[in-house]
Amino acid sequence: MRVLNVLRNSAYSMVFYVLAAVLGILLRQAFTRYMPIELLGLEGLFSNLLTILSLAELGVSTVISYGLYREFANGNEQEINMLMSVYRYIYLVIGTFVFLVGVVLFFFLPWIVQDDSISWYYVEFVYVIQIGTVLSSYFLAYRRTLFTANQKDFVCSRADIACTLSSNLVKFLAVIVWQDYFLYAATGLTFNIIANVYLHRKAGKMYPFLHSVKVTVADMRARKFFTDVGNFLVHKLSYIIYFGTDAIVVSTVLGLRMAGLLSNYILIYTGVNSIMYKILQGIIPSVGNLIYAEDKEKSYKVYRMLDMMYLFWGAYIACIYAVVLQPFMRTFFGGDFLLPEAYAIALAVNTLLGIQFENAYNFRSTHGTFDNDRSYMVASAAVNLFLSIGLVYVYGIVGIMIGTIAGLLCIVYGRVQFVFRIIFKRSMKSYLWSHLRWSLLVAVEILLIYIMVDYLALPDTYLYLVVKCLLIAVLMGAMQILFFHRTQEFKDICSYMKTVKGIVYEKLHKEKV
Repeated sequence: MRVLNVLRNSAYSMVFYVLAAVLGILLRQAFTRYMPIELLGLEGLFSNLLTILSLAELGVSTVISYGLYREFANGNEQEINMLMSVYRYIYLVIGTFVFLVGVVLFFFLPWIVQDDSISWYYVEFVYVIQIGTVLSSYFLAYRRTLFTANQKDFVCSRADIACTLSSNLVKFLAVIVWQDYFLYAATGLTFNIIANVYLHRKAGKMYPFLHSVKVTVADMRARKFFTDVGNFLVHKLSYIIYFGTDAIVVSTVLGLRMAGLLSNYILIYTGVNSIMYKILQGIIPSVGNLIYAEDKEKSYKVYRMLDMMYLFWGAYIACIYAVVLQPFMRTFFGGDFLLPEAYAIALAVNTLLGIQFENAYNFRSTHGTFDNDRSYMVASAAVNLFLSIGLVYVYGIVGIMIGTIAGLLCIVYGRVQFVFRIIFKRSMKSYLWSHLRWSLLVAVEILLIYIMVDYLALPDTYLYLVVKCLLIAVLMGAMQILFFHRTQEFKDICSYMKTVKGIVYEKLHKEKV
């Protein structure tokens, strides 16, 4: 059942996020042709502002999620109901707080937005829409966590697919036919609310034991709620600093034009990451169940197998960035919108490092203890900030990416030491050495593929971009088999794929019967 849920969650997530990424790129292209570019800048400004306000959430959703993984594994409906009651109450308080702060900030908009190139009613309207979207999540979307923790995230994906298709259809009409930004912005909020209301009611039907119960401070203390939230708040603050540093430094030091060029790369990077993480998100609840329900040796064997799967996926994406990203940007946006080639290489390094250790994050995140590695999160934010500021004057935007990679190394080390010291209780030395060897092999693979594809001198057209991606997949797959087929992790992957094939075949056979 666990494998089937992983497949179902991953399949629906893949469809949704591929769809969202493709439509997002096409919609961005249409928007820049028919609407003032300043409106995108305004949306970005308020998005960053509301990211800071998201600190008010305090990491409550994450803390509750970890508790739900454990209780679903144990089948404890009473405790699940208690956790959801805590969740509902806290989000009601937080949502009210964010609403009040949002009202106060509304009167400070003239000091926040000092660009007079856009009509003021646009400023107010965009702000209200952004606040409304945030509030709908606090008041309506908290029950989504139930589906994720119970390995039924595909329920959310179905609703999101339907609403995304409908929303983007209306948005395209609003931009291309009517050129009406008000309809464009209001459409996103409307379908966001529709999806959240539907899932809220769906959760009530699927989990009939849910009902509001009285929650006391003693209940929260007994579950170490305040301790976990306090520790996770450090993680959340560090994440905001870590991921917000690049945009701030680029805008301040290199100017808005460079920030605009970077935004196109971020659009592609975010789209690819969203697809990847949502495909693999189906694994996370199963990891949570595995940690709480299975023996440590089996957990470790699964951990190493997943590690290699993430490595293979990260190697492919990194190779795409190193070989195809620049031609894609030149084809889609034009030669004037390119960043240096070194930036694409640095982005590939950052991607390989992040994805191959994403499995450590999955195991670490489902454990639910937040005090052990918070110092590494603080270090990552500090290292990224100081190196980015220092190196941007020497290496430009590539220097900022170097700071990002250095900060990511701190995060990776913190996650790995947590997994091995707290969960598996074993040395991580041989593990790190094996990853170093794997990374060097992947670097050789990417270099060889880069040389081979460059030798072919394929033209920069959409068709040949697809051909390059397929060619990279074939070459990368062949090299992975050649270099890794003798490892135990590779053999476990093959065994797992046979199991998956059997489950899918059995499922299809039953449906035909």
